[in-house]
Amino acid sequence: MLIEEDVPTILQEFVQPRVINQNMLIKLIVEQGPKGEAGKLFFNDGINLKETKEIRIEFQNILKIDYLWVMSNLVKLKLSNNIIEKIENLESLIHLKELDLSFNRIYIMENLNCLSKLEILLLYSNQITKIENIDNLYNLTIFSIGNNLITDWEHALYLRKFKNLRSLNMDENPCTKETGYFDYIFALIPQLLYYQYKMITNEERKRASEKHYRLLNTLEDKEMKEAEELKAQQEYEKKLAFLTLAYVEYLDDDFLFQKMFEADEEGKELSMVTEDTQNAYAEYEKSFIVLCQELCELGLQENEKRIDEINTFTNAVNNGKKSSQDQGRIIVNNILKRKTEILPNVKNLLGQIGEDVTSIILEEVTQKVQQFSDEFNDIITEGWSNLMSLEMELHEQIEDINEVFRINMSDMVETYLTTARGHFSQLRNREAEYNDTINGLLLYYLSGFGDDSKIPSHIVNLCGDKDTLAFNLSNSHEKHLQAIDAREEIMINRLKSWFEEYTQQLIVKEDERNNQQILEISHFADTQRNEFSSLQLLQQLHVNISDMEAMEALGD
Repeated sequence: MLIEEDVPTILQEFVQPRVINQNMLIKLIVEQGPKGEAGKLFFNDGINLKETKEIRIEFQNILKIDYLWVMSNLVKLKLSNNIIEKIENLESLIHLKELDLSFNRIYIMENLNCLSKLEILLLYSNQITKIENIDNLYNLTIFSIGNNLITDWEHALYLRKFKNLRSLNMDENPCTKETGYFDYIFALIPQLLYYQYKMITNEERKRASEKHYRLLNTLEDKEMKEAEELKAQQEYEKKLAFLTLAYVEYLDDDFLFQKMFEADEEGKELSMVTEDTQNAYAEYEKSFIVLCQELCELGLQENEKRIDEINTFTNAVNNGKKSSQDQGRIIVNNILKRKTEILPNVKNLLGQIGEDVTSIILEEVTQKVQQFSDEFNDIITEGWSNLMSLEMELHEQIEDINEVFRINMSDMVETYLTTARGHFSQLRNREAEYNDTINGLLLYYLSGFGDDSKIPSHIVNLCGDKDTLAFNLSNSHEKHLQAIDAREEIMINRLKSWFEEYTQQLIVKEDERNNQQILEISHFADTQRNEFSSLQLLQQLHVNISDMEAMEALGD
């Protein structure tokens, strides 16, 4: 329900609360738009809500934010002095730079992380108890949240990470009444230039830093460590992405080895029974990782070969396209040149026709124009034919190049996969050797007890007798082989899928390019013909001739 225009502002809080809707937005845009003649033009041209970039809604008794998705280009939104209780429905305002929700009834800071371009956030005079949920507002420069219900000082640490924050207003919050608060804020948020819109002096900043130097040192050490960890994580992710493109992710370290024992608790325990089994395990781990790293290096080398092959193929296609384009440009320019020579002649002939023109002159003009028309049509036809031939030749060349590339890449992929399968076979052989070694070492260890009753109780369930040992070792061996087989299958399937999709996409793209080029050639030819025909000279001349011949026939 809309508020009547004659309702005084002071009485608006007694009017039924409402939700933002399209009619309200249009009305406000008109009210806030240009006035006078400019305003009339603005209204007559049509109001485009999507293109609106700024709107101010105040004293409208707004209870709920809604319908703003139609204004996705909005950069400034003012909804102060309303009765809004919840921040919501702002997801579409990805270009918003300024948001004013001051003097409302908001309890929680929420649904703001979508506003990544926001620079100014005004939440003055609400009922907020905690500064939170704005982690993505990296561009936040001015933040006003005074006259709320914030009691703790935790927000100082939270706001410290907003490196672009220059102005902060916390006035009239309970936390500001406590002794030492301002020094704490000035020390922990060094990027601040203004507090409560007043510049922070060098003396204030120095005093605050000296007072909290121990905390600052601790924070700086922690932040430096976190920055180093973040950098290391980013480098790791970058490296992982690089290895993934080569289909050898997690093969550069002990990941696959650890994965084999991840779900093999018995196998891990069996490897730790004696010092000999521990040494065998360590030797196995070392040799297994070496084989994985060799496979990883091989994969990177093969990936470089594939990239080189792709670059060679791409250059060949691009060179063919460029050569065809250059020849096509010559043909098109020749057509356009001939057109500029013919059209003036046609126009000159037309200029010879007056009201007192005789049928003989009209007939001569018609014949000459027809000659020019036939000549130009022949030029267009020949040009179209040459362009089509050129395009078909290029299409056939690219198809041939695609086929050569497919064959070369197929050989390259299969050769690599054959070698990779050999490395995975070595991993399986190494696993079998380790399993046999552990079996022999544990059998020798058990034989030393003579009586089974003397076997330590903690290993009875692992290898208390030959059958138990054989069973556990068999299970362990099977789990390890499954892990190796799964990793091999992932590599083979992913690489084959890439090859099939890539080569198929080349065919699809070339067909699309060829069809588009044919359409463009036909459109060019039709456009040139239509441009010549648009003069309608021949039709007009034929009509004039027919009329004059009819009149002369009547005179006779």
